[in-house]
Amino acid sequence: MTLHPEERRIAGLLRELIVQSGTPPETLESRLGWELGRLSSLLDGRLRLRFEDVLELLPLLSTTPTDFFAWLYGFDAKDSDASGKGKMELTTLANDSVAQRALDRRFEQSLRVVRAAISRRQAWKEERGKI
Repeated sequence: MTLHPEERRIAGLLRELIVQSGTPPETLESRLGWELGRLSSLLDGRLRLRFEDVLELLPLLSTTPTDFFAWLYGFDAKDSDASGKGKMELTTLANDSVAQRALDRRFEQSLRVVRAAISRRQAWKEERGKI
């Protein structure tokens, strides 16, 4: 299966986060209840990497969808309401309603970027089918 450039970027960042976590892929698969080898198949493009797969993996890699998609699409640290803050401070911010609304806006912005990427992928697939 040919991967769209956006899928390659997502898989690449997931690979990087897996390496940084120090957790073997087999352990991640076990924690998720996935069959052995599924993660490598997703990352290598032998299986289709779905948005739901990414969302399942991110908590095990100690990251959030907001941070993941901000890193993926190159948002500056100034764009992140929690930039430069430790995990303890993030927990405190999440409890604050103003900060929570800001995080919600950030997630919505990330979601729009993902939807645009999916739309570009669909157009790419349609164009490729016509060639």
